[in-house]
Amino acid sequence: MREESVFPDAEALSRAAAAMIEEAAAIATTARGRFAIALSGGSTPRALYEILAADYATRLPWAVTHVFFGDERCVPPGHPGSNYAMAHESLLARIPGLESRTRRIEGERPPADAASRYAEMLHREFPHTAGTSATTFDVLLLGVGSDGHTASLFPGSAALSERSRWALATEAPPEAEVRDRVTLTFPALDAARTTLILCAGAGKQPIVAQIRAAGARAGDRYPVARVTARGTVHWLLDNAAAGL
Repeated sequence: MREESVFPDAEALSRAAAAMIEEAAAIATTARGRFAIALSGGSTPRALYEILAADYATRLPWAVTHVFFGDERCVPPGHPGSNYAMAHESLLARIPGLESRTRRIEGERPPADAASRYAEMLHREFPHTAGTSATTFDVLLLGVGSDGHTASLFPGSAALSERSRWALATEAPPEAEVRDRVTLTFPALDAARTTLILCAGAGKQPIVAQIRAAGARAGDRYPVARVTARGTVHWLLDNAAAGL
């Protein structure tokens, strides 16, 4: 199911996302005794992480929260381009004990090795019987690139067609500062219970308009349009991205 909410600006969007995470965490811990969230990179998620660290430091069940990542640039964990480094600075290091329950993608390793190791870890964390559908994260956070990519699933990438492996080595377009990436694939992303797609800025408005008009059919051009979930894919837009 796809839902859409529009907010005045990126801060209001981030605060709404934080409230949704709080609600999902309460449901998860009541049902399963833990809360699993997969983080995204980018500027909008950073603002969300800072809100979680400051305003939700005592409101979320951090002691039973487990953190994962949807993709990573193939750089060391302290590199300024690392998704882990951004999340560590804005959130992970600010919540006592959360680093120990964080499973990062080892971007310092060769990409294929890092992808294989992350997929193996995910299968251990989210086991399922062969032939049945897995369920992964309670909440998955995703963004929208200027070309419509999400995680590190770029238009035209062979990774878009993967139907079994949960993580792959892939490449960003030539203009990207760091081309080598590790990304989760649709089999892992689509197995999340709830997905929040954070989309802010006027540059995203044409993508939003075409996905509104064509739905999943826009996925050939914009990979983010292909994202599904076990429950709800909730698009959170600011006024600019929504075309208001």
